Amino acid sequence: LGAFQGQPGALSEATNLLASAQIQVEEAVGELNRFLDHFDADPERLRQMEERLDAIYTLARKHRIQPTELGAMQQQLFEELEALNADDQAAERLNDELAAFERHYQEKAAELSTLRNNAASQLATAVEQEMQTLGMPGGRFNIKLSANSNSEPHPNGLEQLEFLVSANPGQPLKALAKVASGGELSRISLAIQVITAQTSRVPTLVFDEVDVGIGGPTAEVVGQLLRRLGERGQVLTVTHLPQVAAQGHQHLFVHKVRESDATRTAVSKLSPTQRVEEIARMLGGVDLTEESLAHARQMVGSAQA
Repeated sequence: LGAFQGQPGALSEATNLLASAQIQVEEAVGELNRFLDHFDADPERLRQMEERLDAIYTLARKHRIQPTELGAMQQQLFEELEALNADDQAAERLNDELAAFERHYQEKAAELSTLRNNAASQLATAVEQEMQTLGMPGGRFNIKLSANSNSEPHPNGLEQLEFLVSANPGQPLKALAKVASGGELSRISLAIQVITAQTSRVPTLVFDEVDVGIGGPTAEVVGQLLRRLGERGQVLTVTHLPQVAAQGHQHLFVHKVRESDATRTAVSKLSPTQRVEEIARMLGGVDLTEESLAHARQMVGSAQA
């Protein structure tokens, strides 16, 4: 106290502040008592708030985010849901379009089936007639149309096609690929190409030894048919028969060239004189004679005429 005797006002300000604080505390206590006197507790409301808080914290834990981030998460989920609904609408629209395309396919496929049924017998008859002149007398040809095993749209339409053939009299009709020899297959293919040449869009046809197993007049007929095809498109034919070779617009000679260390295959375009000589060799062997040359000139001249 001796320290404050010389400073009588040192504690007066502190005393005043404490007195003021006491008054404010007393007023606050009074206000709180008045609030409690008029406070109406609602246990149901409290339960709802607790449940809501519990739901908020549960959702936050589920999505591994803070409770304050739930609002943004909810908006994101709403946007994703709207996108899914839009996808459902798009899927429904696509299903409608798919159904329309399937109806269109069925219409066009039915039209194709009608055309096939009308053309099958005509083409089969025409091919069968050509077979008689191509070394297969008595041969028969038929086109079988079989409905697809399922109703799914197919690139080839509502049915599958199968060529049936009997190359010799008395033999039953069987699948072309199973019963025809290589030469027969080539000649039947040749007959089909000749018949369909007017509408065919194939730019190049290749026949590998289409004349196997034939000779004489039949070989000449084959050569004439190939020449007719060559007037509408490019035809490449591998042949060992002079009757066929003489019909070509061009004559290419395939031969082997033996070198010191290798052998290679070469193709040479023959001049008119060389062509006559090659056909003469095909007629009579390696040694050329006046008779074979004259015969070769006559064959080439007749073909060109």
